[in-house]
Amino acid sequence: MYKDKKIISFIGARSGSKGLENKNIIDFAGKPLINWTIEASLKSRYIDYTVVSTDSDVIAEIARSAGAQVPFMRPSNISGDDAPLLDAVKHCLGWIGENTDHLFDYIILLQPTLPLRTVDCIDQGVEYYFSNMKENADTMVSVIQLPEKYGYVMREDEKGYANFCFDVKSYNMRRQDMSKYYLPNGAIYFGRVQTVLEEGFYTEQTLLFPMSESVSVDIDSKDDLDKALELLNRK
Repeated sequence: MYKDKKIISFIGARSGSKGLENKNIIDFAGKPLINWTIEASLKSRYIDYTVVSTDSDVIAEIARSAGAQVPFMRPSNISGDDAPLLDAVKHCLGWIGENTDHLFDYIILLQPTLPLRTVDCIDQGVEYYFSNMKENADTMVSVIQLPEKYGYVMREDEKGYANFCFDVKSYNMRRQDMSKYYLPNGAIYFGRVQTVLEEGFYTEQTLLFPMSESVSVDIDSKDDLDKALELLNRK
């Protein structure tokens, strides 16, 4: 709970994976990958309830053993590769609203494939949101800042000529005068429950929470797994 605001943590972990087989429960430094996110969520000083949404009995049992709540199984129609994760979020909130007495003000979505995202990252993200929010309808997503050179990204126009995606000509090509650009890292999504149900996490009022690249490895391949393990060993 942050002051008087109750927060639910949603961890979505469906079965199967195209890039890395069973990636959500693959061994990472001695324990299932999803456990790193569950444990960080449970340690948070602000999160009141940690729930895992999955269609896999194996993942459900692992999640329960790690201390998460798995009060339902995710329906198959929202568990496929093409099913938006937001559908699973809405299903979770709807199920809890209909079957429990729990009432939550805010929801934080934590993907289980970012094991280097720590409890400190989570708590700092919550604090950042409440320190920077302008209206109750604001949401927040975590990001990493891109190097300045990405401001010069181009594409071919319909005539086959170079076309800058961003306005760089007015800056006279000076890096120090260019705007900062960011890329979502998938680590933290945060917002008021009602706003997320109505609009999702990306709205016209979405705050950006910058995070370090060293905690932002999203494991989707063997190379990602090796990189994350290398960074963990450095720590």
